[in-house]
Amino acid sequence: MPEHEVVGEQVNGQQVGSSLNRVSQSTFAEKVKNRVPLLFAIWLFVTVLAPHQDLYKVFFHGILIPVLLILLFTRRTGINWRDPFLLVSLAFFAYASLSTFIVGSGPVDEHVRAFRWGVEITFGLLALYVWMPHVIRSPRWWALLFLWAALLGALSAVIIFVFYLDLKGRLWGLGALHNPIQAGSILLAYFAIGHFMLARVSSSFTRSEIILLGASITSVCMAVLLSESRAPIGAMALYLVYLGVLLLVKAPGIRGFLVVGAVLASIAGVVVLLYGGDSYLQQLLGRGMSYRLDIWRGYLEYPPASWWVGFGAGTPPDVLPAAEAYWIPKGVPVTHAHNLFIGTLAETGIIGLCFLVMMIGLVIRSVVKCRASMEEKVGLLAILGLVFMLTLTGSHTVVSSIKAVWLFLWIPVVFVWFWSVGGRESHSASNAG
Repeated sequence: MPEHEVVGEQVNGQQVGSSLNRVSQSTFAEKVKNRVPLLFAIWLFVTVLAPHQDLYKVFFHGILIPVLLILLFTRRTGINWRDPFLLVSLAFFAYASLSTFIVGSGPVDEHVRAFRWGVEITFGLLALYVWMPHVIRSPRWWALLFLWAALLGALSAVIIFVFYLDLKGRLWGLGALHNPIQAGSILLAYFAIGHFMLARVSSSFTRSEIILLGASITSVCMAVLLSESRAPIGAMALYLVYLGVLLLVKAPGIRGFLVVGAVLASIAGVVVLLYGGDSYLQQLLGRGMSYRLDIWRGYLEYPPASWWVGFGAGTPPDVLPAAEAYWIPKGVPVTHAHNLFIGTLAETGIIGLCFLVMMIGLVIRSVVKCRASMEEKVGLLAILGLVFMLTLTGSHTVVSSIKAVWLFLWIPVVFVWFWSVGGRESHSASNAG
C-alpha cells in the first residue's frame, strides 16, 4: 500500500474518532442539561424538608455545581454573557473577594474565607442563570412547585413547633428553615414567587389551585407569626395588604371581603389560641430593637480608614474599631451589620455600595420598562419590596457562600430579572456559552 494512502487512512481515522468524541460529549452535555429542572426541583424541597440543616448546601456543592461545570466545559449553559445584571454582579463579587486582601484586617483565614465566598456566589449565580430560563418557560409547573414547597415547609415547621417543641420558644423547621428568621423569610419568598406565576398564567384559578393558594398562605403566615421574627412579620403584613388589595380589585364586592376576612381570621385565631393576644405582643415588643440601632451606630461612627473601600469583606467584627471603643463597653453584641446597605458600605465601601445600587437599579429599571400590564409590574415590584424588607435588618451582604440568603434574596431577584426581560437575553443562541 502506498505511504500516502496509509497516512490518509490514519488522518481520516483520527477525524472520525474526533467527531465521534465530540458527538458523545454533546449528547452527554444535553442529557445533563435536560436534568437541570429536575435537580433544582429536588433542591427546592431539600431546602425546606431536609432532615439536616446543611443538606441543601451539600446538594448544591455536590450535584448542582458539578452540573454547572460540565455545562460550562461543553459550552451548553445557554447563558448570555453580555447580560448587564450578570456582568455587574460578577464584577462586584470579584471586587469584594479580592479587595479584602489589600484593605482588610484580622486573620488571613477570614480573608481567604471571603475570597471563597466570592467564588461560591459566582458559581451560584451562574447556576441560577442556567435554571431560571426553565422556570420562565414553564411558569405554571414551577408556580405549583414553589407553592407546594412553601406549604410543606410551613406545615412541617408548625408540626415541629406544636408536637416537638411543645409550643415553647420560637418556631423553626427543617433544612434551611432551622433558624426562625430565615424560616419566615424563605417561606414568604417561595409563596410570593409561586403566587405571582400562577396569577400570571391563570385568568381564573381552578378549585385545586384555590385550595393550594389558601392552604399555603395560611400555613406560611402561621409559621411566620410563630417564629416571632419581626422583620418577616412586618414584610408579611405589607405583602398581605398587597394581596388583599389585589384580590378586592379583581373580585370587588362581598366575595372578596369574605375571602380576605377568612384568611386573616384563621391566622389571628391560631395565634390567639396558642398565645393569647397580649402575651404574643409582649413577647415581640419585649426584645426591643435587639441592639440593631447600637450595632448600626458602631459601624457608622467608627469608620474604616477609607469609606471608598471599607474594612474589607473578610475583616471580622471583633477587630473593628467599634468593638473595643463602643460595642464591648456598652454590652452590645459584636456581630455583622444586620443591614444589607450598612453591611455593604462597611465591608466594601462606597465602591461596593455603588455596585449594589447598580444591581438594584438594573432590576427595577427592567421591571418598569418590560412589556407587561401594570398589575404584572406591581407584582414584580412587590416581590422586590418583600426582598428589601427581609434583608433590611437581617442580612449584611449579598456576597456569601451557599446560605439561606440565596433562597430569599438571590432566587427572587434573579426570577424578577428573568421574568421582566422575558428570558430573551439569557438563552440567546448567538451568545450562548
